[in-house]
Amino acid sequence: MKKNAGSTIALIFGWLYFVSGLVNLNPGFVIGPVIILGALAYRSAKKRNLNIVKNSWYRKTMEIFAIVIAMAAVLLQNDYLHLMITDPAPNFVIPLWVLITYVYAVLKNSNSD
Repeated sequence: MKKNAGSTIALIFGWLYFVSGLVNLNPGFVIGPVIILGALAYRSAKKRNLNIVKNSWYRKTMEIFAIVIAMAAVLLQNDYLHLMITDPAPNFVIPLWVLITYVYAVLKNSNSD
């Protein structure tokens, strides 16, 4: 469990953020799923890195699909540039964090071979 503590915390915050977005339509409605998808993709890449699961093309494809969907959910919002400037945490920082952590997990995986 200690190996997945960070992604578990991210999953919990992602779900909480998503539920808060459902209650009163705020950025959490979009960013919650972004955090969840990013945490799941990161966890999968990390498990591949630690040889806990098989390093298959299907798993890699699903990770990339999750990241692409997460980034599309943010980038395809109406007036994204305005949202990024007026509210940068959910519209720029969190998606950037999701992308950087996943790329880090993938690069760490490729360096260990």
